[in-house]
Amino acid sequence: MRVWQVDAFSDERYQGNPAGVIQVPDGFPATAHMQDIAARLALPTTAFVIPLDGGEFRIRWFTPRKELNVCGHATIATAWQLHEESRIRDGEWTTFHTGDGPLYTRRENGRMAIDLPRVEVADWPAPPGLEDALGTGIVRCTRASDDVLIEVKSQEAVALLEPDFARLAQIDCRGHIVTARGDEPGTDFVSRTFFPALGVDEDQVCVSAHCKLGPYWQAELHKDEMSTSQLSARGGRLFVKVTEDRVQVSGTAKVQRVFDIG
Repeated sequence: MRVWQVDAFSDERYQGNPAGVIQVPDGFPATAHMQDIAARLALPTTAFVIPLDGGEFRIRWFTPRKELNVCGHATIATAWQLHEESRIRDGEWTTFHTGDGPLYTRRENGRMAIDLPRVEVADWPAPPGLEDALGTGIVRCTRASDDVLIEVKSQEAVALLEPDFARLAQIDCRGHIVTARGDEPGTDFVSRTFFPALGVDEDQVCVSAHCKLGPYWQAELHKDEMSTSQLSARGGRLFVKVTEDRVQVSGTAKVQRVFDIG
């Protein structure tokens, strides 16, 4: 099998969120075999993709430990790789069929976008121990579906976070999205995302978090289109467009290497 390693949300080496992309034109291998390949690759996510009639695709995603229901950054990586092979054309929405329904991507103006449902946030009392676990003060705490979205005082506070992951994992939620207004030209807000309860201390660039960050900062900044940076070790640059019921998250990507695996 040929593997394309693609870094999503960056055009620089060793930045963005890595994903493996494997085309399987003859159909998905056995699930156990795909899981074994993902474990051997040891990338955050590996996507397996089948071409369908009409320029559509079917996709599945695996971490080194388990299959995922959805993975935004690996879908962006897959769409980018398919575009590199001229399998996807600029300006047209491409459908990826999944076990949970279709996902849509489109390449336009040099960026690849994914269209996802908007997730609303609501104020939520900060649970005991959250500030101590994060190691910084909280400006506002909200709940967005099964994640906690936390605004802190500054971009610098986000960048300098060194959470106590063991304590964060004890808080009753899927993950912690920490954010602040951007203090650099062209950056509306910044964020970092932590999922220790799922065994992922920090997600380098998280698409699903921006389905929640987008509506949050739309209300705060009175803007429908925003640019943002994720301040993880690898970092990533994203662009967010918020509509009444959808969020489009877009960015660039880079194919880092192509190799074969048995």
